[in-house]
Amino acid sequence: MNTDFLIREKEYLSMLESSRYMCERNGLDMHTQALPEVTEADRERCKNHVTGHIRLMRKSTPEYYQAVAETLAANNSVLLYLYENFDVFGRYGDKKLKDELFEKNIKLGGNVGESVAGTNAAVMSARSPNSTWVIGDEHYLDAFKPYVTFAFRIKGKYSRNGYVMIITYKENFDERICKLFKLLESTETIITTGHVTKDVIMRDIMQRNEYSRGSTNDIVIMVDNSCSVTFANDMFYDFYNYHPQETINSFLGDICPELMSLVSKIAEGKKVIGKPVDLVHPNGSREQYFADCSIINTNLRQFGALITIYKGKIKKEEKPADGNYARYTFDDLIGVSDNFVQLKRFAEQISATSSPILIQGESGTGKELFANAIHCTSQRKDKPFVAVNCAAIPRDLIGSELFGYVGGSFTGASRTGAKGKFELADGGTLFLDEIGEMPVEMQSVLLRALEDNCITRIGATKPINVDVRIITATNKDLTKCIADGSFRADLYYRLNVINLTMIPLRRRRADIKELAEYFLERFAHENGKNIHEISPAAVVAMTEYDWPGNVRELRNCMEYSVIVCKSDCIELEDLPQSITNLERADGSAKAAEPEGTELRIMSDFFTKQRLEMAKKLMVEFKGNKSKVAQEMGVSRSTLYRILNGAEDTHSDK
Repeated sequence: MNTDFLIREKEYLSMLESSRYMCERNGLDMHTQALPEVTEADRERCKNHVTGHIRLMRKSTPEYYQAVAETLAANNSVLLYLYENFDVFGRYGDKKLKDELFEKNIKLGGNVGESVAGTNAAVMSARSPNSTWVIGDEHYLDAFKPYVTFAFRIKGKYSRNGYVMIITYKENFDERICKLFKLLESTETIITTGHVTKDVIMRDIMQRNEYSRGSTNDIVIMVDNSCSVTFANDMFYDFYNYHPQETINSFLGDICPELMSLVSKIAEGKKVIGKPVDLVHPNGSREQYFADCSIINTNLRQFGALITIYKGKIKKEEKPADGNYARYTFDDLIGVSDNFVQLKRFAEQISATSSPILIQGESGTGKELFANAIHCTSQRKDKPFVAVNCAAIPRDLIGSELFGYVGGSFTGASRTGAKGKFELADGGTLFLDEIGEMPVEMQSVLLRALEDNCITRIGATKPINVDVRIITATNKDLTKCIADGSFRADLYYRLNVINLTMIPLRRRRADIKELAEYFLERFAHENGKNIHEISPAAVVAMTEYDWPGNVRELRNCMEYSVIVCKSDCIELEDLPQSITNLERADGSAKAAEPEGTELRIMSDFFTKQRLEMAKKLMVEFKGNKSKVAQEMGVSRSTLYRILNGAEDTHSDK
């Protein structure tokens, strides 16, 4: 089977190997021909995942689903809808293949997670910011080896997130099928954003499961920027005895006058923690609670607020006294280019897991910033974030730094002993920067600590249990390090469960001006200078420069320019000479045009829906194209092509 047309990064292929390694390590039988039997309880659980979402989308765009069903049937393919835990809650497509998959328990109620189904595209899409392919023997289980699986993440507008996996026979896989599946990804992504429907009551039904009685005892309310209620959980309805129809889209102060004091805080974008409020029961009695109000924002844009009302002690934000805490969030990561926004969204998604993350990329691309932001968004955010630069620790001290030591265990050791970084990070995140510089003899000790979740201090005999989420980073190609014997393959596979590949600045040129303006404001303030803009000629020079030092080099460039600038504007001559003397060679290539009737159908639908989404957002944001582009996750130039009706369907691929 020729797959030369399929381009997959080496980092992704390494993650495939990591998945297969973990399957073998966890004792999964690779010769399994069918997944575990599906029980009635499994089927009911998966039906509950739907919560009206698929029915609503089908009703909103019946012509699309009819076209997709016919296209899949004509191309011997099946599409599966998967919940976040890889439960199958919907499928359609070719009957013969559906029946074959049914016999293998790949059906409603089944689960295709790695622990039962081994390596497959759905599992890999959870670990990659892009859609993923797994072909034939790359699957771990024999049950999947006759097929090609393709999967991508779907991010529903109302927090109904999950995956779509498309399956076809490996003999059927060619460049045409590849293009068809990629186009299906585009159209499914448009559908699941929810921009094709306005049913606010269904939005409430879909969101209620996220904050149901089983998951929290708190009252949870979401409001938009005008303080109209967009969501309330079961505990809210139980307390107030309201119906969703009289709650959703109502002004918060009208249905809960006792919460009016929060309205002004939301309008100002201010966070509230532990504010005492007296809630009024339907019978008129009052009861004291505490309220937290957190602003909901993405890419520095405020969408509304999340209000949590609870009994008992005030919930306080506390930072560890020893300084081991993360200092940056995703709001601090600046960029609007398509690929950067996609990477940022993927990083936010994987924050919820406890799996190891390997961040790879050139120096200056922001690996540590992303590690900080992932911790701040995770369930461990209130616990320590401990960062260690493996290259900065002397070879003979790295063991005591990581694992600690008992008193007097070596010359120069403290008599009282000391905790290592693992113990300091217990319950939180340990960030190991420059992991490629770790001595080989220490790598086996680190691997044992990760496998056993315990460490032993140097000079001690008693192991200490630790609960640590590991994030590692490197600017090295670790596969080459494995080949030359400087890095252990088994440790690499253990660390590379989820791979985050940073984007060099030369591949996100749309962000250069925005980053430069941010650094300009910062350094002008620090140096007491009245500089407020960058000349067009200087912007062009910076945009055409390739930035081998990435964002760090841009930061240094702007600091230098502010210092030497003699006016209120950064001119071309204020930039370092290395930047003004170089030009960029444009090596971009236009993507191939879609071919075939099915591709034209999907392409036409995709273009139409994207245009409709852009038009709606243009009205919502009163013509502000920058905000519309941010919301859609595209660049301004792509937005212009969408609005002009001349967008190439594959221009963002």
